[in-house]
Amino acid sequence: MTTEPIRVLIVDDHPLFRAGVAAILDDSPGFDVVGQAGTGHEGIEAWRRLLPDVALVDLQLPDMEGTRVIALIRAHTPAARVIVLTTYGGDGNARRALAAGANGYLLKTSLVDDLVGTIQAVHAGQQRIATEVAQDLTEHYGDQALSERELDVLRGVALGLENKQIAARLGLSAETVKEYLSNAMGKLRASNRAHAIALAMERGFLR
Repeated sequence: MTTEPIRVLIVDDHPLFRAGVAAILDDSPGFDVVGQAGTGHEGIEAWRRLLPDVALVDLQLPDMEGTRVIALIRAHTPAARVIVLTTYGGDGNARRALAAGANGYLLKTSLVDDLVGTIQAVHAGQQRIATEVAQDLTEHYGDQALSERELDVLRGVALGLENKQIAARLGLSAETVKEYLSNAMGKLRASNRAHAIALAMERGFLR
């Protein structure tokens, strides 16, 4: 009895990277790269047209976040198998991807070693998360998530803006911005504004 190959869609905005992933899979028995896409919209359209077994989706795409692509694929096909393939670690990125419906989370730095096994595991119904990302998730298990407003304020701080300037951008009072910033620093266990930005970037809340 012949086993059908795993049909794979690659969604990444770097053509050379897509070609590299395709080459790895072409050299491995049991895979068929049925499509490639360079934007989120192209990826969603390709999924709907091709209905592959597994999609590999980058988090950073030129037209939308990869998490949005994942959510729309899963909305179209609830049983879809999707693996994040990214350079970004951190529990913040992973939490958003998993919440959107990702079944796997693979770092591009471990592509050669882990790509084949991750696709096979996810295709078989398992969840597979890169070891260092899984460690980050475990370390911060139970931590409070940052709200969108807290993230908006942190983005302003990252741009070097003062509270009054952030307040004007967001249509809030300076006191409200101060409160959001204080809450965010508490959740991140940051000692000051610069420390909060460093931690938020390290954990993938800001890019």
